[in-house]
Amino acid sequence: MHYPEAMELPDDMEGMLALLERMGPDSEDGEGSTSLHDTGPSFQVRVSSMDSLLCTVTAYGGWSSHRLKMAVQANSSWSEHRQRLFYGTQELCGVLLQASRHPDKLSDLLNDPCEGAVINITAVSRTTAQEEFLEALAGMLCDGDVSDLVQQAPAEVRGDRYCMLAVVAWNYNYPDLEFASEELRTDREFILQCVTIYARCLWSIGQNLVGDRAFMEEAIRRSPSALAYATDDLKDDEALVRLAVSSSPAALVGAAPRFKDMKELVLPCVTAHGYSLRDMSDRMRADREVVLAALCNQPAVLEYASLALKADTSVVDFALRHCAMEWQRQKVQEEAATARA
Repeated sequence: MHYPEAMELPDDMEGMLALLERMGPDSEDGEGSTSLHDTGPSFQVRVSSMDSLLCTVTAYGGWSSHRLKMAVQANSSWSEHRQRLFYGTQELCGVLLQASRHPDKLSDLLNDPCEGAVINITAVSRTTAQEEFLEALAGMLCDGDVSDLVQQAPAEVRGDRYCMLAVVAWNYNYPDLEFASEELRTDREFILQCVTIYARCLWSIGQNLVGDRAFMEEAIRRSPSALAYATDDLKDDEALVRLAVSSSPAALVGAAPRFKDMKELVLPCVTAHGYSLRDMSDRMRADREVVLAALCNQPAVLEYASLALKADTSVVDFALRHCAMEWQRQKVQEEAATARA
């Protein structure tokens, strides 16, 4: 029987929620539309290009920058992918905000405007090639290979920070970063922005930096799972390991073996992510407290426990009590039967 495997997700769950918002039903956000995001104070946003007023929309503090762009699109001739919106020097751009771990909420971005306030926003136009690329990319959200689209894009797209970050943020297609311009591929801050969105980007960009301690320390601060892509000597650096697990206990999976035998680190890790029991030391997988903590999170990980614990009736009963799905029960029962045979 096939059982579900653990799924590796980005550290940035706000980014995942932003992606779900783009995929959701709120695609026609004009004046008069309502949604769960219409919370907080309402205020007027005057959006002007360098030449003229584009539109005025009623916005809410709970809106994201993407929601604002959709409202501007519904009330002007500018598509969301053409728009670069600025409040002073701050660009209101979900992908760039995600890459810097900045909250993407108008109340935060616009300095908590009060009810009825009038906010002035400047709109700058992207090039036609960039607009068309982003529109095509958005049409392929989490839907297959975008390599051809990226590889065939003109230089003004492959050299644009936002366009290349969108490839990662919208599709998690980190291998396609190899098609970014050389200037971006050698830009440490751009690489860190990519890593902030999805640590796996280090597989295709920044390979020359994974042994650079200063770079990896910053990468781990932004995305703890970046530890898994560091060189072996840095994975064995206790300060870096503790930095990673202090923000995300599950980052222990990427550390050197000796840390996976430290109960003080292992227990929080398996509590947060049961499947990580698979990567812990034999001693930890034979530790009753550690195994029970992992089973609370995911009962099916009984398969990674020691043979003695898999055959222990009290441990098996504990796992069965935490099964929410039939496949989990079957998995636990099969593992117990095999251990007792």
